[in-house]
Amino acid sequence: MSSPSHPDSALSAARLRSRALALLPAGTARALEPEEELGPVLHALFEASAQVRARFEISEDDFLQALLRQVSGAGEGVATLRSLHAEDLALAMGCAAGHPVALAEFDQRFGADMSAALRRLDPSPGFIDEAMQAVRERLFLRRERSSPKIASYSGTGPLGGWVRAVTLRAAINLRRGATAEVPLDERLAKGLGTDSAGPELQLIKSQYREAFQQAFRTALDTLTDQELNLLRLHFVGGASQEQLGKLYTVHRVTIARWLTQARERLLLATQRELRSLLKVEPEELEDILELVRSQLAITLTRALRGREQRS
Repeated sequence: MSSPSHPDSALSAARLRSRALALLPAGTARALEPEEELGPVLHALFEASAQVRARFEISEDDFLQALLRQVSGAGEGVATLRSLHAEDLALAMGCAAGHPVALAEFDQRFGADMSAALRRLDPSPGFIDEAMQAVRERLFLRRERSSPKIASYSGTGPLGGWVRAVTLRAAINLRRGATAEVPLDERLAKGLGTDSAGPELQLIKSQYREAFQQAFRTALDTLTDQELNLLRLHFVGGASQEQLGKLYTVHRVTIARWLTQARERLLLATQRELRSLLKVEPEELEDILELVRSQLAITLTRALRGREQRS
C-alpha cells in the first residue's frame, strides 16, 4: 500500500491511467485501453479529493481501487467515473476505516439532516436519540464477517441522499420493532393470501409459488431507490401521503402519483416476468395475472419487510 495522498503528490494522468489498466481485470482493461479520457478523468477525481484524502489518510492505491470498482467497460466505465462524487467517496472511506476526523466531519455535515428526517417520522426526543444510535451502529459498526455499511457507498450519488435512505430504513425497523428473521420466499408465499383464501389463490400458492417468487424478486430490482424508499415508508413504515410529502418537500398529490406509478411499474414487471416463466394457456395466464394484481398490496408489504431486515 502506498503512503497517504497529499495535494502536492498528485499522480499524473498518464501514471493513473497506467496503474488503473494494471489493476483492472484483463477483459475490462482491454476494453478501456482505447479510451483516451480514462487518465484525465481519474486525475480530475484525484485532484478534487486530494485535500479530503490527506485529512483522512487514505492511500492513493486504496482510493484508485475504490474508483475502479465502478468501471464496467469502455465508454460506460469512463462516463460512470466522470459522474462520481470523489470527495464524498473519500469521506465514506475515512469513516469506514474509523478515522476520527472523518467521523467528526460526517456528524457535522449530516447530523442535522438525519435528525430532521427522523423528526418527520416521529418528533419524540426518545425516538430520535434511539434512532440516531441505531443509524450510527448500522453505518459504522464493523460486523464479524462484513465491513460497516458506510463502506458500501459507491460515490455514484450524493452521500447525503444515501445517508438519508439508510437513516429512514433504520427508523422504519425501529418503529416496527424487532421481528423474527423470515426468508423472503416465505414472506412472499404468505402474502399471496390468508387461511381462508379461495381455491384460485390456493392454486397459485401450490402450483405457481416458485415462479411468482422469482418474478416478484426480479420486479423489485427494477424499481429505483426512490420508488423502493417510498413503498417502504408507506407500506412498511405506515407513513401517510401527507407525511411523505413533507419528507420529500412535495405536495401530497405528487406523492400519490409517485406511489401509484411505483406500484404499477412493480405490477407490470411482475406480470412480464411471469409471462416468461409460466408455461400455461393464455386464458389461464390472464386469470393468474389478475389474481396477482388483486393481491399485490399484501405481497408488497411482506416482501419489502423482508428486504428491510436483510439490508
